[in-house]
Amino acid sequence: MMRPEDFDFVSRLIKSKSGLVLSQDKTYLLESRLMPIARKRGLKDLTELIAALRGGDRVLVEEVVDAMTTNESFFFRDTKPFDQFRHVVLPHMIKERASKRHLRIWCAAASSGQEPYSLAMILEDFKSQLSGWRVEIIGTDISREILTKARAGLYSQFEVQRGLPIQLLVKYFQKKEDQWQISQEIRSKVQYKEFNLLEDFRPLGQFDIVYCRNVLIYFDQATKTDVLARISALMPDDGFLFLGGAETVLGISDKFKPLARQRGIYQLNRPGAPDVDVSALEKIQAGASAAAGAASGTATGGFAFPKPKHMQTATGGTTASAAAGATTPPRPTTPTGTGTTARPSTTGTTGTTGSTYSRPSTATTGTAGSTGTAGSTYRRPLGTTGTAAGSSGTGSTPPARPSTGTGSTGSGTTRPSTTFDRSRFGKPEDKK
Repeated sequence: MMRPEDFDFVSRLIKSKSGLVLSQDKTYLLESRLMPIARKRGLKDLTELIAALRGGDRVLVEEVVDAMTTNESFFFRDTKPFDQFRHVVLPHMIKERASKRHLRIWCAAASSGQEPYSLAMILEDFKSQLSGWRVEIIGTDISREILTKARAGLYSQFEVQRGLPIQLLVKYFQKKEDQWQISQEIRSKVQYKEFNLLEDFRPLGQFDIVYCRNVLIYFDQATKTDVLARISALMPDDGFLFLGGAETVLGISDKFKPLARQRGIYQLNRPGAPDVDVSALEKIQAGASAAAGAASGTATGGFAFPKPKHMQTATGGTTASAAAGATTPPRPTTPTGTGTTARPSTTGTTGTTGSTYSRPSTATTGTAGSTGTAGSTYRRPLGTTGTAAGSSGTGSTPPARPSTGTGSTGSGTTRPSTTFDRSRFGKPEDKK
């Protein structure tokens, strides 16, 4: 178990080296990430590991920072930022950069490479439009180990199943024993560099598009503001910034502003920032929403699942009892004029409904009275009374337990169809 003073020391060390903020409730995470390092070094426990850190072991410090900042990634993560790139940003840049024919993209905290490779695959679809262009994708990360994996482009079956469409797996990957390797053509489009976001950005050069997704959430407010300010200094007036779905610039930086009607993508908050046409993407988004609604059997904004058959009519509407003029669709009903039914009853001879709610049960048949109709089929607890339909043809209100229409007057009996309770109904005639 890590001592509070050891946690404070390690958390301050990690923040100073990477910007990552660890709150006290992340003690378990720190322990789980550091114990493998301790075992690899032959150290007895975390106390010995932290003593080595206090002693200034630089290699160990690097290993600890690597362990704490290595985060998962997957292809086309969250989908929307890649749709925005394909349908808004890239067409805009192709048009506006027609004279320069140069485009630079930075994937900050690129991890194991799925994000920059996802962008590279999209760029491959625009090969003819980008003919003669110089397009660069730079992926950076603080972890040397994770960058080695990214450069190799080798992924497990689990990793290629997370977000990667099957057609792209077939098109751009080759099987390597129990792993999949992305093609050399795609790998050659991305350059990887070891880089710390707390360092000076200027040596990286200028970028037209920056992906800095799911990174700022690990920083404190001051660090977020500083990182965004330095990113903005790298970008031209018409540049684009992508942040994670849980991240925002609002209340943190005035260097960027959200792109109209699009979440997660930002423009520079400068006079030179251009108007960007997002209509193509909005049409696709609207089409996808309509298709999802059609697939569910409802219009957009309706049920998120298909309606049961008993709630549908030939025109796709909702059923109701015409005789009763019900405004709320009842549960499944079985019309009947006589006897007892274990399904919900509908109308008597005058068209008045009985109960509109019933539990499913097995239908039985009783003997009809002279003019009586079935009462409610809702099985209420013993002691709850209800009158079956009489000569007027009305159903019971409130609904009674399953009843059997008998007798010359057509009145039903409250005696249950399947059970007999002596305490409630008395002794049978032959026992009196």
